[in-house]
Amino acid sequence: MSANNIPEKIKKLLLIKAGGRCQYRGCNLPLYQDLLTKRNFNASYFAHIVADSPDGPRGNPIRSPLLAKELSNIMLLCDIHHRLIDKIDVVGHDEDLLLNMKSEHEDRIERLTGINPNNQSYIVTYKANIGEHTPVLKYQNLVNFLLPEHYPAQNKTIDLGLTDSPLRDKDIQFWLTELKVLEANYNQRLKDLIRQQTINHISLFAFAPIPLLIKLGTLINDIQNIEIFQPIRNPKTWKLSQEVIKEKFQISRPNTLKKIVALNISLSATINQNRITSVLGNDCSIYTLTINKPFNDFLKSKIQLQNFSIIVRKLFDEIKSNYNTKTKLNIFPAMPVAMAIELGRVWMPKADMPLTIYDQNKNFNGFVKTIEIC
Repeated sequence: MSANNIPEKIKKLLLIKAGGRCQYRGCNLPLYQDLLTKRNFNASYFAHIVADSPDGPRGNPIRSPLLAKELSNIMLLCDIHHRLIDKIDVVGHDEDLLLNMKSEHEDRIERLTGINPNNQSYIVTYKANIGEHTPVLKYQNLVNFLLPEHYPAQNKTIDLGLTDSPLRDKDIQFWLTELKVLEANYNQRLKDLIRQQTINHISLFAFAPIPLLIKLGTLINDIQNIEIFQPIRNPKTWKLSQEVIKEKFQISRPNTLKKIVALNISLSATINQNRITSVLGNDCSIYTLTINKPFNDFLKSKIQLQNFSIIVRKLFDEIKSNYNTKTKLNIFPAMPVAMAIELGRVWMPKADMPLTIYDQNKNFNGFVKTIEIC
């Protein structure tokens, strides 16, 4: 029995369950449209896992006739992979492998199509050179981190960064240029869409020097429906978990209030006080926000980020009560990406102290002043 004898009902059901795409692992080719011309046409092949005749690929004298019309035994494939499993490499494609491919694909399609149609999210990216490294944030690599809570509203990102910048943080023009580009791109590409309520939810992926991430946070501080993603090294992901991790943030306060005030944020690494006084001098009061064992991959869950947001908001208020809204608060940060953005989000431009952000730079043997936020 050939594929032509498969009941039309079974074919239609398979087309639906496969989402009209090739079920071969890693392919996912749309079988209803030409990739170049975008014209609609049918390029699908219905392939039996256990052949419909005993002498066919993976055929069996007993099971072949029994499974010939069974939906569970038929895959939707493109021409290349249809020929691969039935002619070119039959031995390398046994029944179990193909069943797993079919199951994985259909489960994925069911999850995607099961997402509430109101749960679309716009992927916003921001990147800037870090030392000699240039971050790469591609739509294809990020989109899966939205699932299953959200799905992408469009098949591209809204990028707020400077593409292919030759400037590095050791260059004089680096901070000024990156700051101007960030503000301009935010105003041109995102601000109006938010005001017009075109965008209801944002998934934010960013990788840049901490001062620029804090500035990014100040730009998006009034956006309610946003999820900030965090690059996690182990296990490698961008997605913060729902796990309840009770991170105990510790605050140390200065014994006396001096004219200059600084906030030492030692979360992803420890910043010794002398590294701050070497920049600001000894006539400086230093507040420190830290955890028991700072390290660069401690942020794993959303609850940690939420708790940080509360702690830093209260700390801003406390420092302001001891000084005034005109006194500059010098920030020396060693912190995760998402927390840097969140710090910027909780800072209130009309009520809080202006910020001067410093950045560790090995080319200058310590912290250097980068940007001011007023």
